Amino acid sequence: MGKKQLEKLIFNIIPQLSFFGGISHEEIYHIIEYIHEEKVKAGSYVYKEGDSPENIYILLEGKMEFFISDEKIADGEIGILFGTSATIGIQKQLVSAMAKTDIKLAVISKTFFMEMRKKNPELFLKIILNVARDLARDLNFLKDYVKKNENKEI
Repeated sequence: MGKKQLEKLIFNIIPQLSFFGGISHEEIYHIIEYIHEEKVKAGSYVYKEGDSPENIYILLEGKMEFFISDEKIADGEIGILFGTSATIGIQKQLVSAMAKTDIKLAVISKTFFMEMRKKNPELFLKIILNVARDLARDLNFLKDYVKKNENKEI
């Protein structure tokens, strides 16, 4: 997929993603400069529980599954953003992310955040606030998952 096609796909998905909340079209173009496409075959892991976080991903095509200790906890559809802990990079991945079908991802490298912090602190702050909100939602999801499963028989 060419860079223009990737841009078009991302701009179609952006309204669904809180990661881009409050960010202008001009600022999105600054982000797109750092995005590349990656293909992953069905059954392959994007990352595994315990891996160091390196990238943030946007699912452009296909379907994902997420696991904790080999137990499926969620599905991922086109437009999902995942791997947000890469922005902070101190906590190992808490879940495994696997391609259920062949997938295409838009990948935002962790280095983007380091460079953006220096080049455009205002945009960096907007993104970090959006990431904090997303991480809070992820924590609530995991809390609800644990509550739902704490009474299951072992």
